[in-house]
Amino acid sequence: MIKVTDVAWGRLAAPDLDRMETFLLDFGLVRTARTDNALYMRGNGPAHHIHITERGDPRFVGFAFYAASERDLETISGVPGASRVMDIDEPGGGKRVRMTDPNGWQIEIVHGVETVEPLDEPNRIHNTGGARLARKGKLMRVSSGPSHVKRLAHVVLRVPNIKETLDWYRGMFGLVPSDSLYAGFEDNIIGSFNRVDRGKDYVDHHTLFCMQTENDEPAELGHLAFEVTDFDDVQAGHAYLKAKGKYDHAWGIGRHVLGSQVFDYWNDPWGHVHEHTTDTDMINAKHPHGVYPVEVGLSNQWGPPHPGGSLSKAALA
Repeated sequence: MIKVTDVAWGRLAAPDLDRMETFLLDFGLVRTARTDNALYMRGNGPAHHIHITERGDPRFVGFAFYAASERDLETISGVPGASRVMDIDEPGGGKRVRMTDPNGWQIEIVHGVETVEPLDEPNRIHNTGGARLARKGKLMRVSSGPSHVKRLAHVVLRVPNIKETLDWYRGMFGLVPSDSLYAGFEDNIIGSFNRVDRGKDYVDHHTLFCMQTENDEPAELGHLAFEVTDFDDVQAGHAYLKAKGKYDHAWGIGRHVLGSQVFDYWNDPWGHVHEHTTDTDMINAKHPHGVYPVEVGLSNQWGPPHPGGSLSKAALA
């Protein structure tokens, strides 16, 4: 077992890289590299890329974690079924180990990937709560346009074998449960929010959320979630995508109960869900593992109710 430090990127396939790039630009990502067969998109942060699209039939290929060191790559490469440590022959470079999770998805553990200069983003100050004069004398103006995506925040998977999947990710990468969801009785876990383990350091409430599928449905990507600047950025990005008139809105805007983040979900042109998120709970090793009825996990503090079933249109394509 190693302890990964964060999620690095999601990897999809699509038949039209131009069309995918247009969606991702409108969503708030920025192109960092493109080859004949793949598109690499970044956020405003220092990561070289946080989203990869390979040319091919539409599908979710998998995702990547950052390893803390090259030594950790050597360790995980010794696990049965793992690749050797390889140089990454893609833009950004670095080294990686590839594995296949229990659902057949490609998992990459990477280290030494190139970083890039962060991009500018809004630094809005709000006259709210106990700080009504925080912005005294300054006017608030939110420009229209895409959201300012900062980073990949978490990945959500819908799987038919949740116990096997959770055991694998926790055992391989040191993920720990933040909150779990049950149906009927507490031992019947059908959903689980998991975070990276950095001990006393505060991290996102979840890096990986797994949800049990229903009625023998196959495994699928639930969504890729991307952190944006603030609440205004979620709203401005929503208005921008809606005004385009060509994108399918899946759910939002609202604020979750578990994780507490503000959310807004959109389908890419092939039905894979991409989320804008901000203001998530930051927790550390002191956070107790909560166990809640599934209704709590799918409810909001405010906003529209969950539409039910899978948000993704990819399974219907």
